[in-house]
Amino acid sequence: MSYPDITLISDICEVLKINEHELLTASEDLQTRATEKSATKYVKLVNRYKSTLFFVYGISLLVCFICNLAAQHMLSWFFIVLTAELIAFTLTLLPVLVTKYRGLITLGAFFTSLVLLLMTCCIYTDGDWFLVTFIPLLFGMTVVFLPIILNRIWLPEFLSNKKALLCFMADTVLLLLLIFVCAIYSGGGWFLTKGLPITLFCLIIPWSMMLIIRYSRTDGLLKTSGCFAVISVFDYFIEGLINKILGIKPYVFGFQYNFHNWGDEYMNGNIHMIILILLLGMTVSFAIAGFMKSINKRSQNLNTN
Repeated sequence: MSYPDITLISDICEVLKINEHELLTASEDLQTRATEKSATKYVKLVNRYKSTLFFVYGISLLVCFICNLAAQHMLSWFFIVLTAELIAFTLTLLPVLVTKYRGLITLGAFFTSLVLLLMTCCIYTDGDWFLVTFIPLLFGMTVVFLPIILNRIWLPEFLSNKKALLCFMADTVLLLLLIFVCAIYSGGGWFLTKGLPITLFCLIIPWSMMLIIRYSRTDGLLKTSGCFAVISVFDYFIEGLINKILGIKPYVFGFQYNFHNWGDEYMNGNIHMIILILLLGMTVSFAIAGFMKSINKRSQNLNTN
């Protein structure tokens, strides 16, 4: 007695236009067929999408190339069109073409193409403003995307648990660099005397909140209380300190308030004092709640033991 060759199953399925599961179970697998049809349609749709965009980008670049040469006998504004379309390419086609590290590659290509566009426009207009646009762009992209990038890439072991610190350090350096570049571009010597001290003082809030939230080993309620405390102190001293740095007199720390007088002289101070009272109230409330929670947890642990 002879048995059918198992290698013929694929050929039989191809002739009958069924899959192996349908042949072996003698039943029609509608779900698998529907999935295969959907996958085939999706692949065709993606291919049409890529072909259409390649055609559109190619035709537009070719037209601009010819028009630029015909009108000016040289390539000038064509490079602006090229870099602008490169931005569109990175957002519309590159994610489809890339299979691995799609997000990181797309983000890097988008940032690079945007920088190239700014550089091209700066050269075309014979300007000197490239750094004033590049540094803010780099700062904004770093603030938004650096936490995501650090979660996707490999880091040494001693840095793997310090991602928040790395982000804040990078943001701080780029912010100071941004203010420094703006000071140079504006031709003023105010960076060391005004820009740097005001910026460093304003950075107290984000740095303090990051250190409290990320690295303090306390309850979440106590962390919230600490954050409100930092904001309260900052709100109390910020106006007087900035006035002193800028040379605006009188630079008195605190507020001039009078809740019985809401005229122009006291309105700003009254509003600040109300905000300060609310912040201090939130500080005390979260602190009390945090201590009560800690006491209850300790008592439960003692009862369990």
